Amino acid sequence: MHIALLGAGIIGRVVAGDLATWNTPDEVTIGDLDGERASLVAKELGFDHMPVDVADEPSLDAFLEGTDVVINAAQYGVNLAVMEGALRAGAHYLDLGGLFHTTRKQLLLDNRFREAGLTAVLGIGSCPGIANVHAGDLATRMDTVRSVKIYNGATVDPSDTLKWPYSLWTIFDEITERPMVFREGAFVDVEPLSEEEMFPFREPIGNAKTHLSLHSEVATIPVSLAGKGIEACEFKIRFFGFSEGALRKLQFLASLGLASKEPRPDGTVPRKLLVDLLEELRPEPPKHLGFKDIATVAEGTRDGAPITLRIDSTAWPSKELGVAGGTMVVASPAAIVGRWLASGELSHPGVHPPETSIPPQPFYEALAVRGVATTLQETTTLAG
Repeated sequence: MHIALLGAGIIGRVVAGDLATWNTPDEVTIGDLDGERASLVAKELGFDHMPVDVADEPSLDAFLEGTDVVINAAQYGVNLAVMEGALRAGAHYLDLGGLFHTTRKQLLLDNRFREAGLTAVLGIGSCPGIANVHAGDLATRMDTVRSVKIYNGATVDPSDTLKWPYSLWTIFDEITERPMVFREGAFVDVEPLSEEEMFPFREPIGNAKTHLSLHSEVATIPVSLAGKGIEACEFKIRFFGFSEGALRKLQFLASLGLASKEPRPDGTVPRKLLVDLLEELRPEPPKHLGFKDIATVAEGTRDGAPITLRIDSTAWPSKELGVAGGTMVVASPAAIVGRWLASGELSHPGVHPPETSIPPQPFYEALAVRGVATTLQETTTLAG
C-alpha cells in the first residue's frame, strides 16, 4: 500500500501524522513545492519525501510513479492538475474540497476515472467531507428530503488572534467570493458573509453566530439527493474558526483590495503581499478549548409525517496528533479514506462526492477511534 501525500502545510502534516499513528501504510511519500518543508515532516514520521511542482508534469509524474492513491492536501487551485496526474499514474485520488466551482469542474472527469477503473473522492475533510457523509446518511433515513443545512462551529480565541486554522489563501477566497446556495431547486449566489444566523452548537460552543460561505457541499448534495426531492441546501460557518473580532479585521483588509489576486501595474499581487506580511507577524497560537462541532440538519418526511434529523460530529483536541479538534477533523478523514482506497477496501470507479461513496457507519467508527463522537437527533411532530 503506497500513498502519495501532496502538501505538507497546516493540514497536510496532520494527515501525515494520522497515517503514521493508525494502521500505517507500507509506504508514504510526502511531496511539497517547498522540499524542505516536506523533508521536515517526513523525517519526523519516518516517511519518504521529495519536492514536487504540480505545474510541471514531469515533476508531478515522478512524484506519483508507483503510488496506489494520492491524497491531495495542497491548495484547491491545483486539484484538476493533480487529478490529471493521478489518471496518468493509474492512481486513486482524493482531496479536501474545491470551493464549489472547482469541484463542479472536477466532476466532469467522472467518465475518464470510470473508464480507468479509478476512484476519485472530492472533498473528504470535515466540511466538505464529514458533513457530506452526514447528508447521505440522513437521506437514507427519510422518504423525502426538503432541505439540508450544514453548520460548522468551533470554540474561538477571545483575544481575537489572527492565527489562521487553515490556508489563508482559501480563507480570503471564502471572505471575498459570493457563496452559492441551492434554493427552490436552483443554484443562486448571494453576498459574502451574509444571512447571519444564531445556531445551537453542542457545548461548549453553545448558541453562536454563523454566516454563509462559498463551499463544496452545496455543489454536490443537491445533485446527489435530487431523487429525494431536495429543494434547498446551504453551508454556514462560525467566522472560519476566528473570533468575530479577528474575522472583521481580515474582512476590513479585504475591503481595501488587499485580498485581490490580480497583479498591480508594478507586478505586486496584493494578496500575496498581505499573506506574506501576516506570516511574518507569526501570531500567537490561539488560546481556546479546541472543540469542534459539525452539524448537519435535514428536514423532510418519513411515513408521510414531517421529520427533522440532525447529525453532529464533535471533537476535542487530539492527544495523539497534538492538534485542535478542528484541525484533526479536516485531516483524519482524508487519511482514513486514503487507506481504504489504497487497500481496495473502498472501490467505486468514477468521480464522487462523499455522500454517495463513503459508507457512513464504518466512517463514523474510524473517526471514533480518533476521538470523534457522532450523534443523531430526531425531531418529529406528535400533534398539530
